[in-house]
Formats: sequence, C-alpha cells, structure tokens
Amino acid sequence: MSLKQLKVFIHELEVGMYVSALDKPWAETPFPIQGFMIKSVADASRVKAYCDYVYIDIAKGASPLELKSSAAGSREFNNDLRAKAQDGNSFVRGLTDQGRMSASRSFVIKPDVYFKTVELSREIASARRVMNNLVGCLSVATRQIYKGGQFNAQQLQQSVDDMVDSVVRCPDAFTWLLQLRAKDRHTHDHSIRSGLWATQFARHIGLEIDQIKDLCLAALLKDVGKAGMERSLLRKSDRNAEEEAEYRGFVSASLEKLTQSGFDNRRVLNIIKYHCERFDGSGFPKGCSAQRIPFLASVVAIATEFDRLCNPREISAALSPSKATGRLYELRGHAFAEDLVVEFIRSIGLYPAGTVVELTTGDHGMVIEQNPKSRLSPRLAIFESTEGGANTDNYIFIDLKNEERARLQLQKFGKRRAYDVAKLAIVKDIEPDSLGIDEEMLNRLISRPFSAMAPSVRQTKKSQPEARAEGFLSSLKQRILG
Repeated sequence: MSLKQLKVFIHELEVGMYVSALDKPWAETPFPIQGFMIKSVADASRVKAYCDYVYIDIAKGASPLELKSSAAGSREFNNDLRAKAQDGNSFVRGLTDQGRMSASRSFVIKPDVYFKTVELSREIASARRVMNNLVGCLSVATRQIYKGGQFNAQQLQQSVDDMVDSVVRCPDAFTWLLQLRAKDRHTHDHSIRSGLWATQFARHIGLEIDQIKDLCLAALLKDVGKAGMERSLLRKSDRNAEEEAEYRGFVSASLEKLTQSGFDNRRVLNIIKYHCERFDGSGFPKGCSAQRIPFLASVVAIATEFDRLCNPREISAALSPSKATGRLYELRGHAFAEDLVVEFIRSIGLYPAGTVVELTTGDHGMVIEQNPKSRLSPRLAIFESTEGGANTDNYIFIDLKNEERARLQLQKFGKRRAYDVAKLAIVKDIEPDSLGIDEEMLNRLISRPFSAMAPSVRQTKKSQPEARAEGFLSSLKQRILG
C-alpha cells in the first residue's frame, strides 16, 4: 500500500477525502473502480452502507489532519445558551463551554437548512393523521416481521416520510401529540418518540433529508427483535449475566428478522446494528467505541436513552425532561460523545412543548412552542396565581425571548414580581398534575384547526356556563391556536 494512502474507519470519512481502496472487492459495490472523491455528506453515507473501512489517497484529497485543522476555527457553538444560563446552574453553564468542544466536534452543523414553515395550529391536524397512520403501519409491520414474513416496507417508509416532513415543517406538533398520548407507552410509542428525538436532532444540525428518513425508520424498527422476548425480561432492571446476554440478543434478532423479511436498506440495518454500542466501548453486541460507531447509530442511541429516562417501563422511575437531559449530560464522554450530547440537548430543548414550568417570579406556566434559536426561552402560557396554586382558566401568553416585553405583559396581568427578579427565566419543570390539567381534553381540543396564536395580552376567563365547563384547556387551545 502506498505511503500516500491511509486506512480510515468509515465513520471518520469526511467530505474532501479521496477513496482509493475498499475493504471489499469493488464489484460488490456500486462505486467506480478507479476511486472517487467524497463531495458531500450523502457520498460518505453511501460508502458507510457498504464498508467498515476504506483507504484514502492523501495526494488526491484531504487528510484527516488537514480537515481537523481547518474545521477547528469554524465549528463554533451558538452563544445563546450562555446568554440564557442562570447564575448557579452549572449544568446549563456547562452547555456553553465552547473552548474544549468546538475543536473536537465530530460532525458538521448546518443550522440554516430547515426553517419552520407551518404554524403549530395548522400542523396539529396533519401531524395527528400522520401519527395515527404511523402507529398502525408500525404495529402491522412488527407483527409481520416477527413472524418471518414479508411486510409492506413501502407503506411504512411512506409513513416515515410523512412524519419527517411534519417535523421539518413544524417540530413542536409531533412533540405535543406524543406528550399527550397516555396509553401504549412502552410498545410502539417508545419507538416513535425515539424517532422524533432523532429526527429533531437531525433537523437541528441540517442532515440531508434522505439521512433523516433512514434515521427515523431505524429508530422505529430497532426493537423488532424484542417481540419474542418475555415481558418480564424486558421490564427487569437487575438482570443476571444469563438474562442480560439473552436480552442483548435482541439486536441480532432484529437484524435477522428484518433480513428474513426482505428488508435491504443497508444504512438502516447498519444503524440498528450499532445503536446499542457506547462511546467508551461498554455497549453491545461488538463493544465498539468512539469513531468506530456510526454517527447515525449514535444519534439513535442517545435518542433512545433520552426516551428511556423520560418514559421508563416503571412509571415511578420517570424523570422530567430537564432532569433527563441532566442525566444525559452526566453520561457525556462515557456512554456518548460529549459534542453529540450537548448538541442533542440543544436540539430538543430543556423544556419540550407541553412541559409545565415554574419561573423565577414563582409563576407557573406551560411551554407552548420552542424558539429554535433560543431553546431556554420558549413561548409560554402563564396562569393566574391563586392561594391554592394557579387558576388555569385565566392566563396570558409570553415569549421569554423578548424578556422586557414579557415583564410588561406579566405586570399588566397583575404579576407583582414581574420586575422584582434579576432575570425572567424558567427555574424548573413541575408535575402537570399539580395544576389539574386535563390532558385528555387538551388532546382532543388541540386537534381543532385554528389560525394562529393571539398576539395581544388579555384575560380569557369565560363567563358563560358552557365556556366555564371547557375550562383552561378549551380556552388555552383557542388562544394558542387562534
């Protein structure tokens, strides 16, 4: 092998490298035998679907050292989290540590690829149809795959495409719907939630749309091998060595079942194959570590872990979104690459849509929508304070991104502490049940097509008996969505 050629593991392959040899015969791949340049992320992804490593010609293309040097100055973190970090909040401050992170990030962020094009009010109805169809398609496909037969991959793919399109248009719509689903939490919903978090991350960093769709599909199909396992084994948290070995077999079982069914998307299969591997080598089934784990598999892994923390099989062990992100942050550099953890947290926000929160003023509110470029400053519905806690029949809308206007709105609403705090910000998330919020009603009402969030500040307490019966959720729906 020429001294001008270097062996590069497939997950270290970057744009600008020239591939001169593969780890398998050229005839087994669609690539030109004379070699080729990696001109885009899509080119690199196609190679990843066929190879574990390649050889690059550093005379014809870039070397890893050159790419690392040129990227160090350009891949910087958004300063927004630093501006929004609260004094004393070491976790949030940690998210803003640019010096060590920017030079070591293992992926490229393209923040201006996707923009919100549809308002939440208009997307909810479409997202609901998409999700209902996706749940049905996934249920049927899982049964068919487990039985070893063919499944309608094209129909499932179309459902995935529709979900990705919805998240790209308006990422909060699917978040709302999955937050409000109260049943079937640990069958198909887990896979769909994992797909949502992975898709939101991919959208956030600007991956190509075909990569996002494969990422989402892999998240949906990654657990099909668990269908034949005893539920008690899946629920058990303290498995012995024999039980753990049996449990870990689900990855191979998933790949085998999919292959038997005729499924041949190499990228999706590769993601499933590696999604239980961990950055420090502690994962399974191969014990791969660091850059030997495919990037897209790492995304699915962290999305799956986040949902496991928020929605465990044992409800008593569930963590709030902010605590779950805190736990992920503790795992950085061990289970997951540090740069991946930090950017994943940025992509979903500390307080997803539907989260009930407490402000520095002591007021309670609900996150309605994220501000994509200011994740610590979402749009909120703020409830009227009472001796018993909060009156959810009366509320206003504020946008924490515009702090001065939000303070003025709070003062007009009768909030005496609006100007008493140094910073108007979210302190913590709280249990939704503490405010008596009827999720079933909100789940029904939020699907009604309304125009847009009312921009003005006014009290919305209903005087008519029928309006009183609707309560907070009906009123909130009208104010949020028109």
